Amino acid sequence: MKLQLHQGLPIVSLTVGGTSEICYEQYIPNLHIEHIGLTDFPIQLGSIQEPYGFDGIIGIDFMMRASCKVDFELMNVQFLK
Repeated sequence: MKLQLHQGLPIVSLTVGGTSEICYEQYIPNLHIEHIGLTDFPIQLGSIQEPYGFDGIIGIDFMMRASCKVDFELMNVQFLK
């Protein structure tokens, strides 16, 4: 997964499937990004596209559960599972 820096923040492009109603926190029963599948994963929803220019933030909790390694020299994310 390739990274881009946008105003100093590492940005990746991904698609989240399923039907999510707008609320503060919701659990996604099955979240799949590339070959990583996580169950009962909490997400926080809100309007950040207009003020910040992106749709979401992947937090450290996802990165730890998915065993991600971020390589800022190569500008990519590696999944170690």
